[in-house]
Amino acid sequence: MRLEDGRDASGRLPTSGQRSPPGGHVLHSRVLTPTETTQRLVQIGLDQAPARAFAYEDELRGAAYAWHTHERHQLLYALAGTARLDVDDASFLLPPQRAALIPAGERHATACRDAAIVSIYFDPAAFPCPVASVRVFEVPALLREMVIYARRWPVARRPDDVAANTFFAAMADILGPLLDRGATYRLPRGSTLPVQRAIECALRDVSRADLSRAAAFAGATERTLRRRFREETGVTWRAFVTRARVLRAIDLLMSPSASVTRVALDVGFQSLGAFAAAFRAVTGQSPSEFRRTARRSPDGEERSV
Repeated sequence: MRLEDGRDASGRLPTSGQRSPPGGHVLHSRVLTPTETTQRLVQIGLDQAPARAFAYEDELRGAAYAWHTHERHQLLYALAGTARLDVDDASFLLPPQRAALIPAGERHATACRDAAIVSIYFDPAAFPCPVASVRVFEVPALLREMVIYARRWPVARRPDDVAANTFFAAMADILGPLLDRGATYRLPRGSTLPVQRAIECALRDVSRADLSRAAAFAGATERTLRRRFREETGVTWRAFVTRARVLRAIDLLMSPSASVTRVALDVGFQSLGAFAAAFRAVTGQSPSEFRRTARRSPDGEERSV
């Protein structure tokens, strides 16, 4: 494990104990410092484990891990709830319909609120990674059930367990064909400071995200920001804000007390029709359909989060 000192889990996350507004894009309740992240990962022993593959179910709920790398490939999956994965050029939201494969050595940071996170770690010497960078993909029922089953083989499992070794080899074999399944819940990060600051401004409260506020925060004119934003991210400012609002809505819909109408208003949509259309364009489901599937627990029952 290697840590990039001096940076937190998404570049500019709020400190522990801060509360975000309804439209804010914060998925966690505790931010680990770089030192705490190092200590936590060393304590778990992910890079020192004797087995070539194993499962780890994160016991530290509601935490954000600072930038770090692993010596093993990581399959990151939220059994319930929503996790966020940051890499150098993008941020991804990971509800139970999506997983991420993170190659060994790839710098990343993770944040979750009440997500039940399970990761599968693979030794690169035994399991070559089919991709060179982080890949987010759609999770079929088979892989989900395999992740659930894999929890019986934790970090400290015996390396000579034939059943475990056979199981993880089979899991690795089926990953390759899955990596191009479905659209990713991705947000760009930008390559220059003005665009990065504009994105930061928008994600602080997506319900109030507009070009004039973002330009003032970034120290640029609206015209310059609009042009540079599209050049760096490949999307317009308006498209980015719409997508950011949908991704924030995904997180809010995890709450059992949240209504679709309330969530739509909280993230900045002016009508349920506009919200439903934008939500379906990103997820392929209506908000109600998404909530029913995303909040389902490993045993098939709806989960209160």
